[in-house]
Order: sequence, then C-alpha cells, then structure tokens
Amino acid sequence: MAKTPTNIAQALKCVAKVNMGKACTMKELKATVSIINDARKTGLKTIKMLKDQNAFLERFIGSRNQ
Repeated sequence: MAKTPTNIAQALKCVAKVNMGKACTMKELKATVSIINDARKTGLKTIKMLKDQNAFLERFIGSRNQ
C-alpha cells in the first residue's frame, strides 16, 4: 500500500505514476489534487504580492525623480 502524499515532491511522484498509466489509490489522488491546488493558490498570491510590491517601488522611485 502506497503512502499518502504530504508534500509537493510526493504529489508529483503520484502524478508521474498516473502519467505512466500506473494505478494510484483514491486516497493518494485526493491528497495529490489538494496539495497541487494549495500550491497553485500560493503561487497566485505570491505573483499578486510581487506585482503590488513592484508597482509600489515604481511609484516610489518615480516620485523621487521628480
């Protein structure tokens, strides 16, 4: 019986198994989908935060040059 994935690396191993046509348990698949979805949400939040920081710095630098 396979271990339930608890991090992205383990989740990607499950994804690789599915891509090769090998079987995964429903528990593994549910955990994999949950982990990858959380990673996607974190990535989107990080992108938004970096865009906001960049916009702030552009405004800050622009106001100092005037």
